Amino acid sequence: MPERDIDASDWAEQDLLTRELARERLAQEENETTAELDALLATGRAHPAAIELLERRLDALKASKANIADGT
Repeated sequence: MPERDIDASDWAEQDLLTRELARERLAQEENETTAELDALLATGRAHPAAIELLERRLDALKASKANIADGT
């Protein structure tokens, strides 16, 4: 007996759940990275390269969240 393909609607629902989980995880990482950057800046002795690294990470996290929200 040939295998039956899964309906497209089933795949779409699975995809939405995966996107939601990805958004939640990215938001959590963004919050943690923001807290780390804030703590580093509060020391007043932060190395510029360390600040730049965290800022670049935040930009990447935000871009990833935007891509997921756009569905790309």
